[in-house]
Amino acid sequence: MTRYEEKSNLNHGDNNKVNTNNNESDILEEGDIYFFYRPKKNSSEVKDIDDIRRFFMVTSSKKQYIHKNSNGETLRQFYRLFVIGKKSLPEIRKSDARASDRYWARVGGIFEDLNELTNELFSDEFRKGDAARPVGAGKYVIAKHQNHAEIAYVLETPREPGEAQEELGIEKEASFIISVINPKRPAPQGFPSTEEPPNYPDKVLQTFNENENFVSLDTDTSLIDYLNSQVILIGAREGKDIIRRDLGIDIDDDKTKKDSDVIKKLRLQNQSVPTKPLTEGKLA
Repeated sequence: MTRYEEKSNLNHGDNNKVNTNNNESDILEEGDIYFFYRPKKNSSEVKDIDDIRRFFMVTSSKKQYIHKNSNGETLRQFYRLFVIGKKSLPEIRKSDARASDRYWARVGGIFEDLNELTNELFSDEFRKGDAARPVGAGKYVIAKHQNHAEIAYVLETPREPGEAQEELGIEKEASFIISVINPKRPAPQGFPSTEEPPNYPDKVLQTFNENENFVSLDTDTSLIDYLNSQVILIGAREGKDIIRRDLGIDIDDDKTKKDSDVIKKLRLQNQSVPTKPLTEGKLA
């Protein structure tokens, strides 16, 4: 990993494994998840997805890492900022997903503390008022299930999704199969390629098989700890009961959390950013 060494793994009982329907799920990571959107340059107000320029997903793992610098070592958490290519999360289908249901995303930033992240999101890019706007907050897990990995989340704020969440495909509870695009191969047809290649060190690049287009995260989530790493998301499950039944995972969301708790944590009270998408589920 760049600049980090993992200090400890999560503790979920015996080997982090959960038995469900004779299958075994292995929780690899958990933490906080946030969603943001940035309006288009010339949009005086946001009415629908056509007025949105960028859609972001942020994960903050409970894992702690040792940060090394000239002053010694300190324990750090870090934030991954994903840029979602289609400006929404994938639809959860009842039938098998089609190739067109694969949503591309890129790790657009790795941040060592919340100040760095909020400075990136809440800065105006082209004009006053086009700072990113929060549209959801909750808890997530990444789990190995059978031969793939899934990222599952539950939305805590707003408590019930509104028009803003519906426009961006943010369900109350959902999971997505998550895979990494192999950096050793050309981008698969229909997927964009980044101008900057993933910032993988040589020892990580050596772990990629040149014959695979996509690599599962089912053994190691650190493949998404690098700037410009690219992932594919495919809708898998919707609803907490279905996630619990199929994956054996009960995401521990905080039902006592208030809107003001998220606003305080993201330091939104110091920003001139609309909060109705987060607190009321309304586009703004």
